Amino acid sequence: MTDKTHGAAPRFGAVSSPFAALRDRTTRISWLKSWAIPILALLVLVGTLLSDSGGMIEIEPGEVAVKYNNTGLSLFGAKEEVINQQGMLFFLPGIHRVEKLERRPQIFTMEGDVNIDSSRASKLTVRANDGSNFYFEKMEIHYQVVPSMAPQVIVDNGLGEGYKQRALLTHAREVLRDEFGRFSFLDIADPTTYSRAIIGARNELNERLKGLGLEVTQVPNPKPRFEERVEKAIEDRQRAEQEVEVQQEKRRKLEQEKGRKIQEVEQAKSQEYQGLLAALEGEKQKAANAQIAAQREADKYSIERNAAGEAYRQEKMTRARANEEAYRRQAEALVAKIKAVGAQGSEVLNKVIAEQIFPQLSKVKATPLLRPSAPIDIRHIQQQP
Repeated sequence: MTDKTHGAAPRFGAVSSPFAALRDRTTRISWLKSWAIPILALLVLVGTLLSDSGGMIEIEPGEVAVKYNNTGLSLFGAKEEVINQQGMLFFLPGIHRVEKLERRPQIFTMEGDVNIDSSRASKLTVRANDGSNFYFEKMEIHYQVVPSMAPQVIVDNGLGEGYKQRALLTHAREVLRDEFGRFSFLDIADPTTYSRAIIGARNELNERLKGLGLEVTQVPNPKPRFEERVEKAIEDRQRAEQEVEVQQEKRRKLEQEKGRKIQEVEQAKSQEYQGLLAALEGEKQKAANAQIAAQREADKYSIERNAAGEAYRQEKMTRARANEEAYRRQAEALVAKIKAVGAQGSEVLNKVIAEQIFPQLSKVKATPLLRPSAPIDIRHIQQQP
């Protein structure tokens, strides 16, 4: 009897041998593969039809998107992917989910008495360390989302603009109140003080928000407002300080004017002094020239007198030598004559002496000598010089 099933493919669930089981498993895998792609395409088509975006979404300038893989399978990409490029983004609805955040610089404002929306909250009030209260009519915080941390922003704060209320507003009020509350109302009224407080608040905010995916870029200096009496006291003090500054400016100008006047006087006196110095120098030069001229005249006179004296000396010496020679000859002649007369004898000598002496005696006058009756004391008395 012939088997009717011989040569036919075995049915599912029928296992006649190990080779038949292997053949059955291979058939099942082939069947699943042949139906997997159509089933996947059907799911994509259904998701596309049911999705509002239809599997594509536009990332506009100033936005960052996060694409999530809902299946957890690596076949459909990473678990989450940050998209920074603008343009159309394609995804598989149902398999992927796309969330967008604003990454352009934003402004969070605190003003008024009520919260208006996620970007505008009520005004900031602060209690100073001296117990007084003050507030800011308008406080702005310029911030932006860090694109690389967009998934963290969504995880911590939820979808949409929840980060503005949950992260920014909560920390901003706390940090600003702490930083400004360190000072008294007099300190905070000084612009340099609250500028320093603003810088400290911005740094502290960035320290707290850096793990939440937010970054504060700027906090413009606001103007604090106080109670009416405090405002008046501050205004009075500011007016007084301004008056002090005005007086200081006047004093500075007077000091400058004083310095300028002193400088002018010093310059005038310096010019006068320089003129006197020049005049004295001229007089000195004239005196020096006169001294040189007088010295030259004196030298000339000295030379002339020395020359005249030398000439007179030479003349006198010449005459003296001539007289010496003449007198010597006369003496020699007289000696020779005396010798000649002496040689002639005493008679001739006496005769000659008488001839020479007696004529001279006629010129001599004398009185009789009277002897004193008493001895005369003759002493030599030396005169004092």
